[in-house]
Amino acid sequence: MAETRAVAGTRAAELLQREMPDAIVRRSTAMGEEILWLRRERIADAVTLLRDHTETRYTMPVFVTAVDWPDREPEEPRYDVVYELRSLEYNDTCRLIVQVPEDDPHVPTLENVYAGMDWHERECYDLLGIVFDGHHGLKRILLPEDWEGHPLRKDYVSFGEPIAFTHNIEWALPEAERPSDLPGEHR
Repeated sequence: MAETRAVAGTRAAELLQREMPDAIVRRSTAMGEEILWLRRERIADAVTLLRDHTETRYTMPVFVTAVDWPDREPEEPRYDVVYELRSLEYNDTCRLIVQVPEDDPHVPTLENVYAGMDWHERECYDLLGIVFDGHHGLKRILLPEDWEGHPLRKDYVSFGEPIAFTHNIEWALPEAERPSDLPGEHR
């Protein structure tokens, strides 16, 4: 009989559903893992529970990053702040997402929960402009302090030349240079 493999993150999802259901915005399963979207004001409480509870023990922060979605509908938040945690005790990972709007790109810091988040949050701030409220020394880590902008945002213009993405290809590239095989009417 073949052994079935559990979906990564199910342990975290079940604990949060039971102990903090108000923290969960939605749950989804994709690519062999369960993903949890959490309310930003509850992220620190949720990861503290996941770290300390005997059923989960997610004691290792793997990363925090953000994803820029400029083409989302106006009522949807532009940025996803993505956290990956690992439980060494249970050999499991969980992915947590907090959505933040363009006009208020703030989330609470997790450096008080995981000391290792300090540098991850600084990098995310530096490259994407996400502000981690309560961080002890949020400042640029890769770019000079006087650098303007955040280079991983999809609307960032590098050295005066726009970067071509599928959402801005009309203004980023002259018509003769646009790939003909991209979807859309004007490509």
